[in-house]
Amino acid sequence: MSNHSRRRRALAASVLAALYALPIAGARADEAIEPLARIRDVAEAAVKKNLPASAEVSADAMDPRLRLPACAAVPVAEPGATRGASTSVTVRCPAPQAWTLYVPVRVRDLRPVLVLTRAVRRGERVDASVLHSETRDVAQLPFGFVSDAATLVGSEFSRPIGAGQAVSPADVEAERCVRRGDLVTLIGRAAGIEVRAEGKAMADGGKGSRIRVQNSSSRRIVEGTITAPGVVEL
Repeated sequence: MSNHSRRRRALAASVLAALYALPIAGARADEAIEPLARIRDVAEAAVKKNLPASAEVSADAMDPRLRLPACAAVPVAEPGATRGASTSVTVRCPAPQAWTLYVPVRVRDLRPVLVLTRAVRRGERVDASVLHSETRDVAQLPFGFVSDAATLVGSEFSRPIGAGQAVSPADVEAERCVRRGDLVTLIGRAAGIEVRAEGKAMADGGKGSRIRVQNSSSRRIVEGTITAPGVVEL
C-alpha cells in the first residue's frame, strides 16, 4: 500500500472518529450549560410580579450561541427601572461559576382609556362629548391615563391637547370657580362667631384650592380655601 493511500485511510478514520464523538460530547456540554429558556422565564417573572394581571411581558430573544455555565439553583433576577414599555433585568448566578446577564424585557398592557375626539383648550370644561373610550397600550403612556369619565366631572383641561390623545391625570384640574381679580366673600370663624368680608382673589383656583386674597377694607393679604364659587374660608 502506498504512503498516499495510508494517509487517506488515516484521515478518513480520524474524521469518522470525530463524527461518532460529536453526539456524546454535545450531550455532556448541554448538561453543563444554563438553558436560555430558564433565563428568559426568571427575567419575565421578575417584571410580571410588579405589574397588574392585564400586563404581558416578553424577554427579547437571546443569542442561541450564548453558553453560560449551568446554575446550581434558579438564577436570581432583579428588574431595573421601567422606561415606558421596556426595562432591563439583571439575571445573576452565584454558583458554581458566577455570571451576570442583562436581559431586555418588553411590557404590553392593553386597557380601555379615555381619548379626545377633538382638540381642547386650556381652561375648557371637561364634557363627555369630547371623550370616548379606546383600547390602548398603557405601558406606552408614561404620564398615566384615565378610564372613567365620571372622575372628570367638575374638572377642566389644564393645557391644550390634540385630538386622538389619551387623557392623563395631569391634563385635568378642578374647575376654577374663582379667578384672579374676582371679588369673593371671605369667611372667618372663631368661638362660634362667623365674620364675613369682601376681598379680591389673587389667583385662580378650584374647589378645595388654597389661594391668597386681599381684604378690600384692610388691604391685608390672607390665605384661605375655596369652598364654593366666590367663597373663601380662612
